[in-house]
Formats: sequence, structure tokens, C-alpha cells
Amino acid sequence: MKTCPYCGSGVQNHQHRYYCGFCKMKLDRNEVQENGKRKNLLPQQHPTIEDAKKPTPELMKLSTVELLYLLKLARKERSDTYNNRYIFIQAMKQGAKEFSDAEQYTYKEYEYWTRKCFVIENILRERIGFIPKKINKEFIQNMIQRMQQPVKDMNIQPPKKEVERVK
Repeated sequence: MKTCPYCGSGVQNHQHRYYCGFCKMKLDRNEVQENGKRKNLLPQQHPTIEDAKKPTPELMKLSTVELLYLLKLARKERSDTYNNRYIFIQAMKQGAKEFSDAEQYTYKEYEYWTRKCFVIENILRERIGFIPKKINKEFIQNMIQRMQQPVKDMNIQPPKKEVERVK
């Protein structure tokens, strides 16, 4: 039976979409579950740095785990850009003025990645209530383990029929 991913109620098919009467909302086909199962929250594949370049409304549609991966990638990109910029600044202090354009380019890149980090951090903060200071393999694995813990299906037993009492 096709069911709502939020409440577990049966859904009705309406013109290539589904409708949950309890939640009073339309659902896309890919959102509908079977027999009260809960939604799988794990991504099918790891996001790439190209995914981090998506506009904010698209980033907001990604799962929390995907955003954690993206924040890790964006922070690394920002750090690498900062380090490159630092090298150019040091060279310019030594009199190598030809690195001026490169320094300005890396500044713009650094600003871009810093703002991307801000965006992803704030989306995560809205979802999990805090901004992770450090995202390492263990942090992500712990989050995935929590998400994979067995969860009870959303099934409610119907009332049992009353047995006729013999007088």
C-alpha cells in the first residue's frame, strides 16, 4: 500500500502525484513510501565541490548528510584558497608585483567560498540546531549510524472486533 512518508497514512493517487488526507498535502511519486516505511535519508552518492556551487534555494533541498559533506568540501576549498592567497601576498611583500592580479583573484575566490560556507552552515544550523566546528569522517559516520538505526514502521493496528458475548 502506498503511504505518506510523514504520518504513514494511505495516500490517494491524483494526476501523477499523491495526496495525504491526514497531512493535507500533495506528495511527489519519489516521496511516497510503501506500507508505512519511513523515508531513507541517506544520499545515493556523495556530493562534489560542484554541488556546493548551487544557488542557496537548491542547497536547501539537499539532505542534512549531503550538506555536511558539502560543508567539509567548501571549508577545504576556502582553506586552500586562503593558503594560495597568503603565498601571493608574501611574494608581493618581497617585491614581486606581478602577483597582484593573482592575489585579487584569490581574494574573490576566498570571499566566494567563505560566503558558501556561511550559507551551508546556516542551513545546517536551522536543521540540527548548531554549526559543526569540525567535520571529520567520524562525525559523518556517527550521523549516518544514527540515521540507520532501526526505526519502527508507521503502522497502527486496527481495533479488534468485539467478540459476541454469550449470555
